[in-house]
Amino acid sequence: MRSTALLFAPLVFLAFSTSSASSDDAQATLPERKAGLWELKTVMDEGNGPHDQTMKLCIDGQMEKNTVSASVLEHKANCTSYDVKSAGGSTEVNADCLYNGRKVMSTTTMSGDFKSAFEIKIQSTTTEPEKKEQSVVVKRTITQVGKYVGETCGDLKAGEAEAADGTRILVQ
Repeated sequence: MRSTALLFAPLVFLAFSTSSASSDDAQATLPERKAGLWELKTVMDEGNGPHDQTMKLCIDGQMEKNTVSASVLEHKANCTSYDVKSAGGSTEVNADCLYNGRKVMSTTTMSGDFKSAFEIKIQSTTTEPEKKEQSVVVKRTITQVGKYVGETCGDLKAGEAEAADGTRILVQ
């Protein structure tokens, strides 16, 4: 179970590594999670059936600002397009990026009030470089549902996540 916790931990950050900049550098406001303790259920499916994990994450306001800032820089460095649109209570991000020599095209949809609950769904297609003998395509769906637990995080530090098996990692 420990390796599962380590597998899903980056998804906690991934789900919020959306930035507040679109490809034309116009600023779009994305929701920020309320500071406090959140319960996050993440389900990932790469075509072999879903794998899920529930974690608790301690968030503070500065962490959210740092996450958005780091994401803006990452997307500017790695994406040829990154478009953010908000309408009807949800936000959609479409991206075309290159990470570690792999082309990643994704659509992220975010909804909820981000004060008591939210849902984020990421659908992506990753393609290995065509230089290889056989191109590999991975289609991935990640859904994360967050529920606000309360203002205090107990003994979790800001940016620290804890899996159901007690494994803790710092996600920021």
